[in-house]
Amino acid sequence: MRALTVFGFFLIILLLFAYAYSNQPHETMSTLYQKIPEEVRENAQLIAAYYSSQNGDREYQFAFYDPKERTLSIYTFKIITLFKITLNEKKSRISCKTPFNYSILATSPEKLKNFTNCDNCRILLYKDKIYKNEEIESIYPSIEEMIRGKENTTYVNLVLMKDREISMGVIIERVGDHGLVRGFLGYWGLLHMPSTMSSPWRGVIIEFTTKSNGTINVIAHYPGNVTLSTIAEVKALSNKTWELKEVPLEDVIQALKSKKLVGSVKGSLRFEFSITREGERIEAWAAWVNPEKGVLAFCRISPPGKITRNEFNEFDGYLCTRYGSDILEKLP
Repeated sequence: MRALTVFGFFLIILLLFAYAYSNQPHETMSTLYQKIPEEVRENAQLIAAYYSSQNGDREYQFAFYDPKERTLSIYTFKIITLFKITLNEKKSRISCKTPFNYSILATSPEKLKNFTNCDNCRILLYKDKIYKNEEIESIYPSIEEMIRGKENTTYVNLVLMKDREISMGVIIERVGDHGLVRGFLGYWGLLHMPSTMSSPWRGVIIEFTTKSNGTINVIAHYPGNVTLSTIAEVKALSNKTWELKEVPLEDVIQALKSKKLVGSVKGSLRFEFSITREGERIEAWAAWVNPEKGVLAFCRISPPGKITRNEFNEFDGYLCTRYGSDILEKLP
C-alpha cells in the first residue's frame, strides 16, 4: 500500500510537469521579438540579435538603432528553466545616445525565424547572416589586420573590446550594504558585440587618431569590414600622442595570444585591450571583469607586468556614460 502511495505521488508530479510543459509558450527569437514595443520595432532598425544557452538558462537579445534619435537600445530576455519548464523570465532594457550611425548594420527581422533554441550554444544574427558557436569569434577583425601598414599613423588610443553578450556603456557593480555603484570598462554610445573570449586579439577595434590641428577621429571597426567614425569633442594633447613604430608590436601580440592571458580572460563578461602614452613611455594594457569569479583584473602587457586582480562585488548591469571625464583618460 505504501509503495502504491509513493508511486501515485510521483505519477501526480509527472503529470503536473507534463501539463506545465505543454502550456509553456516555448519562447523563440521571433516570439520574444513581438514582445518589444511596437513603436520601437517600427521606428528603429534591428542591427543585431543574439541567443545563448548554458546549463538550461537561455538569453535572448535584440539590438536596435533609431536613426532619427541617434539612439541604441538593447532588449534582453533571460529565462531560467528546469526540465524545459520556465521558472523565471527577466526582461531588461538599456538605451543610450550614440555618435555613430549604425544604419549600415540594419538586418531583417525575418531572419529571426531561422533561430532554433539549442542547449549550451551561441547564435548571432549580424548583417542578415547567422553565425553559430565558434564561427562568431572568427568574424571579428584582429589587431594584426588593423595595424598593418599604419606604422606612421598618429594615435591617442588604440582599443579592442570584447563582451560575453550584446551590451553598451560601462559595467556597473554594487558595493556594500549601501548599494554604491562604480563603473568599469566601456565607451559611451558604442555597441559591444558578443564573443566567446577565446581570442583576446580579435574584437571590435577602435582607433583614436589625430589630425594636424589636434582633432581626434574615432574609428570603430566591426566584422565584415564595417567602419564607423565620428569626431571626438576634445582635442589631443601633444604629450599623449604616439605612433605604432614606437610600440614593440610583435611582443604585444605574442602576449595577447599567450596561454596565460587567454586562460585568465576565459569566462569574462568584458575584456578590453588598449595602447596609450603615459608620460615618457607607451603602455599596452589588458583588463577584464569576471563577476562569477569576483575579479576585476589588469595586466600591463608592455612594458611587461604581472596580472593584478581586484575584488569585484556584484554585477548590476550597464550604465550609459563616458569612460571617466574625457576620451584622453588612461585606459584601462
